[in-house]
Amino acid sequence: MIRLERVELQLGDFALRDVSLEVPTGGYGLVIGPTGAGKTTLLEAVAGHVPVRGGRILLDGQDVTQHPPERRGVGFVYQAYHLFPHFTVRENIAYGLGRGENGEAPAARIARLAELLRLEPLLERRIRGLSGGEQQRVALARALAPRPRILLLDEPLAAVDPGLRRSLRRELRLLREEEGVTTLHVTHDIEDALRLGDLLAVLAEGSIIQVGPPEEVFRYPRTPFVAQFVGSGTVLKGQVHRTGPDEGEPARFSGRFESGGFSCEVIAEREGEMHALLRPEDILVSRTELPGYPRNRFPASVQRLERLGPITNVLLEIAGVGVTASVTTATAEEQNLRPGALVNAGFKATAVYLL
Repeated sequence: MIRLERVELQLGDFALRDVSLEVPTGGYGLVIGPTGAGKTTLLEAVAGHVPVRGGRILLDGQDVTQHPPERRGVGFVYQAYHLFPHFTVRENIAYGLGRGENGEAPAARIARLAELLRLEPLLERRIRGLSGGEQQRVALARALAPRPRILLLDEPLAAVDPGLRRSLRRELRLLREEEGVTTLHVTHDIEDALRLGDLLAVLAEGSIIQVGPPEEVFRYPRTPFVAQFVGSGTVLKGQVHRTGPDEGEPARFSGRFESGGFSCEVIAEREGEMHALLRPEDILVSRTELPGYPRNRFPASVQRLERLGPITNVLLEIAGVGVTASVTTATAEEQNLRPGALVNAGFKATAVYLL
């Protein structure tokens, strides 16, 4: 439904370079990246609000690169909502809405969206008196009112509190199921991507670095930047040296990764300078001796704990290197993990992801 082919554009000193991306019909694609990466500009290019100087934009198989916004069949929800403050909720949703598909009257469409987005008690209220979350739902309803084929969302959850974010994520999933609209959503929050998307693209400095299913990008980042940005784990720069025979797979062998005073066993495909990713969920932490199976076992000290509901992140110091592990909060309490505690940490050689 959305296909970008080597899109390039220039806005002052900023440029999008060679951007290619596909979101299938009914799919939910997310673009994630730091502030200034070009996420909003990419959406505006798809919507036709900014011109491109190279490449093609195809929507539902049609080349719309030179089409004005009104011919693209796209709904756009900006982070700032852009609602009419002197209008009621009903009037905002109805703005620009003509006859719907199959002769559906505007009143019926408004009622349907109000039910779907829990806006029925608010229809006669003016925008000025609504909370941020309520305004967000009105902006979604207004964008969906004319039944666009494509919905573009510019950081729609950025300005709401965590509890409301969870609620709005549920509503976005429900909207997708009920309306079947193809969605492209830009965000800087990896949790949005993991909970909402079929497809995740990482954008940095105007270029897409990696595209794939969200869990794949999170588990197998292609570059240190992607690993650090999506929060995959601890990334260390060092050297890989071969130490043993092949591991029964083509081009894989036993080796050691060394970074300063830190050294661990790995399974590698090449020697030389590499980055090692240690995922928090792959690291065992115990106040007692670890079982014998992890090849890599170290004495460690607890530097800090970060409790996130049922999961607690434990920042460890291992051989002068800071490494984050994650344990259940119940385990952290049972083992009395606290800053300054001495523990044993370990992980399998196969758990070290080299990039």
